[in-house]
Amino acid sequence: MNWEEMLAGWKLLLLIGAGFLPVFAWTPVWIRIGHKWGLLDLPGDRKIHHEPLPFTGGLAVSSGFFLVLLLLGGPAFPHLAPILTGGLLILALGYLDDRYDLSPWVKIAGQAGIALLVAGMGLRIHCLTNPFGEMITLGWAGYPLTVLWLVATVNMINLIDGLDGLAAGICLLAAASLLAIGLSLNQTAAAFLCALLIGGMAGFLPYNFPPARVFLGNSGAYFLGYLLGVISITGALKLPTILALAVPVFALGVPFLDTLWAIWRRWRRGEPIAFGDRGHLHHLLVLSGIGEREAVLLLYGLSLLLGTGSYFLSRVTVLLGTILILAGVVVLFFSLHGLKRMESAVQESILNAGENPGKRRRENA
Repeated sequence: MNWEEMLAGWKLLLLIGAGFLPVFAWTPVWIRIGHKWGLLDLPGDRKIHHEPLPFTGGLAVSSGFFLVLLLLGGPAFPHLAPILTGGLLILALGYLDDRYDLSPWVKIAGQAGIALLVAGMGLRIHCLTNPFGEMITLGWAGYPLTVLWLVATVNMINLIDGLDGLAAGICLLAAASLLAIGLSLNQTAAAFLCALLIGGMAGFLPYNFPPARVFLGNSGAYFLGYLLGVISITGALKLPTILALAVPVFALGVPFLDTLWAIWRRWRRGEPIAFGDRGHLHHLLVLSGIGEREAVLLLYGLSLLLGTGSYFLSRVTVLLGTILILAGVVVLFFSLHGLKRMESAVQESILNAGENPGKRRRENA
């Protein structure tokens, strides 16, 4: 059976199931390997867990994904070589970061180098939409745009990976949105990758939802961000409309908002942009008094809402879509200022209570 035929009808459910089974079956094995080999995320001042937990979840997810892609996609799958090469390299970079806590600039340089290699192998943004005529061929400019996009998606998912189950669930919802868009526009390669990613995340979440038994680790967060970037390049970014860039941004709305918030608050404090802190969306929600699970579910709901918006955006006219994007920019502006006020209120509450929040939450950024 051709891989494209698996996207029709009930076969799509089987494809998602194929992505689910190896990850669900292998994650317990990788949990044991993590304990046995000492691949553990140790408790610390900026982490939520109180005992060592393995960070091998990314290895479970990636190994299952690669297996099914090779078996069902086969050598004829579009851009198979750069997808595999970039995926393995970004996974290795994340693993080194998990083990040795690489400096921010080493990580960024490594991510950019991997993205440039992938672009050089043919998986890159070749065209941009021209609202006044035909598509604009980018030529050499496609390389830096591809590098920028892939580095951005990798770090967006890594930044949001701060609570058990949060990054995995948001990736599942983003992949579901991009799957619906890919199927509606006959972008079969992107839809195929989305189906495998949905299955893989569904297989991993039972072990990662709070209280987690295993973490994605930086390796897993890097890998998932890379995959979502690749899916966008092969699918949503090829929309024949000026709204093309906005569609994957909406699908990744929660990590996109969190990343902008991180950059803005660090800039206004005069801190390095790559400096890790405890002011992310999920941190503020938990420190404001709601439980960890409730914070995760709330951000799931927001991600689902934005993902639905991304599908709607891919179907509307340019005029209506432009109006929606402008409305989104206004909402984004007020959201950032609202987060600033929320951050101030949380800090004031902590000071009044005499608490030290540094011993409650973990952060990978």
